[in-house]
Amino acid sequence: MKRKKYWFLFAILLLSLSSLSPSFDFTHHTRREPPGDEPVPPQQRPELPESDQGPIKIGVQLNPDELGQLQMLNERFMQETGADIEITPLEAGETQTKSLLLHMSLGEGPDVILMDSHYIKALAMSGYLLPIDASQAAIPNGDLLNGLLAPLQWNGYQWGMPFDVDPYILTWQNKGEEGSPFKMPDNPVLSFDPGDPYAFGAAVHVLEGDPTKPEEEVLERLIRHFHGSTDNEQQSGDTKDTDPSASETEPLPMVIEPYSSFTGKDSEGVSAILGMGKTHLNTPIVRSRSFAVAANTESPALAMEWVTYMTSKAAEVEWSKAVGTLPVASEMYTMSTNLRDRGIWQKVAVPVQVLLSRNEAAALDFGEPDGFHAYTQASYQLLMGEITIEEYMNLYTSD
Repeated sequence: MKRKKYWFLFAILLLSLSSLSPSFDFTHHTRREPPGDEPVPPQQRPELPESDQGPIKIGVQLNPDELGQLQMLNERFMQETGADIEITPLEAGETQTKSLLLHMSLGEGPDVILMDSHYIKALAMSGYLLPIDASQAAIPNGDLLNGLLAPLQWNGYQWGMPFDVDPYILTWQNKGEEGSPFKMPDNPVLSFDPGDPYAFGAAVHVLEGDPTKPEEEVLERLIRHFHGSTDNEQQSGDTKDTDPSASETEPLPMVIEPYSSFTGKDSEGVSAILGMGKTHLNTPIVRSRSFAVAANTESPALAMEWVTYMTSKAAEVEWSKAVGTLPVASEMYTMSTNLRDRGIWQKVAVPVQVLLSRNEAAALDFGEPDGFHAYTQASYQLLMGEITIEEYMNLYTSD
C-alpha cells in the first residue's frame, strides 16, 4: 500500500513540473567561455535599456594635457546625455598593466579603457573585452584608416576603436653656416629617447632596416649612431663652456620624435619628414591609441555610446587640433578647413594617410599578441648595453 502512495505522489510531482512556463530552462548556465580560434559570436551580457545613465569609469593612459582635453569632451557628453562618467588615469608600464589585468579579471576594472593599440588583442584573447562590432550601440566607422585595425582584430571581430594616430618623424636644422641650405646627410647621426620603442623602430627604419625584425648589420649601425649622438651632445655641452662659437660648426644630430611633440615647437629653420627609409615603405612607424569596452561592464550600451561619441568626426577634429595627433578617419585629411593644411602637417599627414589606407603600420611586438612589453624592454636594454645583438635577435628568430 505504501508503494502505491509513493507512485501517486511521484505522478503529482511530474504534473507540477509540466505545468511550469515553457521558458524555464533547466540547461541554462552562466559560465562564460573564452573566445576560441573560430570566428563565433562571443557571449555577452544582455544590453541594458538605453535609459541607463551609469555611472561608468573610463581608464585612460594620457599625459596631463591630453587628460584635460578628454575631460572637456566628457563634460560635454554628460551635459548632453545626463550620464554619469568618471575618467581616471591609468599608469603606463609593465607593472601597472599587470595590475590593471588583475583588476579586470576580478571584475573591478574600468568599463572602458584607452591605451596603446598594441595591448588590445592580448586583452581580447584573455576574455577581458567585448567586441566593438558585435553591438548595435556602436558601429565602427567605415572611413577608418585600414592600416590601424590589425592590432584590434581577432577571432573575426574588432575589439577596439582607433582614437588617434601619432607618426614618428625625423627633424633637423635646415640651414648650415651663414644660412646656407642644409640637406639631410646619407649617414645621419640619430638622437631619440631610448625608452621609446616607436623611436627605436623609426631609427631602424631610417637605417633601411625592418622595424619589426631588424637585421644584425642594422642593429650594429643603430648602436653606433645612438652612442655617437650621445657623445656629440656631451662634447657640444663641454665645448660651449670654453668656446661658444665652436659648437655652431658641429653637425647636430637628427631627432626622431612623435609628430605630436613637434607640433608645439617653433618650426622656423627646421625640416621634418616621416621617419622612414626607402626599403620598407609599407610599414610606417606610428603610435595609435584605441578605446576598448571591458567584458565585465554592467553598462555596455552606455559604454559603447560614449566610445561612439568620442570617435565622432567632430570630436576627432577637436582632439587633433588640441593635442597634435592625427585623426583616424580618412575624410579628415581632405577637410583642410578643419585641420592644419600647410607646412609640417602636409609633409607628415598626407604620406601617413596614403600609407595607412593601403598598408598596416609596423607591429612592434616580435609577432606575439602580448609582445609589446618585450619589444620595449629589449630595445632599451640593447641600446644601454644590457643585452647583446644576438640576445635581442633571439627574441624573434625562434619562430
